[in-house]
Amino acid sequence: MQIDFHAHILPGADHGSDSLVTSLRQIRFAQDAGIDLLIATPHFYPRHEALEPFLARRAAAHARLMEALPADTPRIRLGAEVQLCRGLDHLAGLEQLCVEGTRVLLLELPPDFSVRAYEQTLDALLYERKLTVVLAHVDRYVPGTVDFLLELGFLAQVNAAPFCHLRTRKAALCRAESVQAVALGSDIHGVSTGYREFLEMKRRLGPAYDAVMARTASLLGL
Repeated sequence: MQIDFHAHILPGADHGSDSLVTSLRQIRFAQDAGIDLLIATPHFYPRHEALEPFLARRAAAHARLMEALPADTPRIRLGAEVQLCRGLDHLAGLEQLCVEGTRVLLLELPPDFSVRAYEQTLDALLYERKLTVVLAHVDRYVPGTVDFLLELGFLAQVNAAPFCHLRTRKAALCRAESVQAVALGSDIHGVSTGYREFLEMKRRLGPAYDAVMARTASLLGL
């Protein structure tokens, strides 16, 4: 099974897709690339938005998409790309942001991230809320910080884009080949790149691609 774990495909849910037409084109690109399952991960910024309005917007966008979706397209599960903030562990209903049917949370680190500043929140997400936390697009963060978080029990999602550039390809390959890498993502916004980057990532990873997909399927209980 081929799974895109990080995709902004819900129409109007965030800046990833501006319309139903865009979303349907994104999904057609995914289908042509061999994707079987898409995790829809609209951005959620808890510092700027309450949970209930976000969930309502996500649900409405998802309903619009499902009503128009052809029967032969990849399956879609709801999730979110949640930006870390202090006290996130206290958010009532946080589990509703996990990938549908799981306790797996896709977490984006904020620009001002430091382990010391967010240590209590991170610890509570893992050990009090008992969530499985996957760090979104780990290729964007300082490598030493990522390595430290992975040692603590966080998991990694790697984006496709760095596989397409000489200066970032080697680091992305190393990251995706590690056992902590449990997911790959197109992180698709709009339609300009389609799934060309995802297919390039698949080619570059070779057998390691299937290994990551197997870990993703296991993570989601598939």
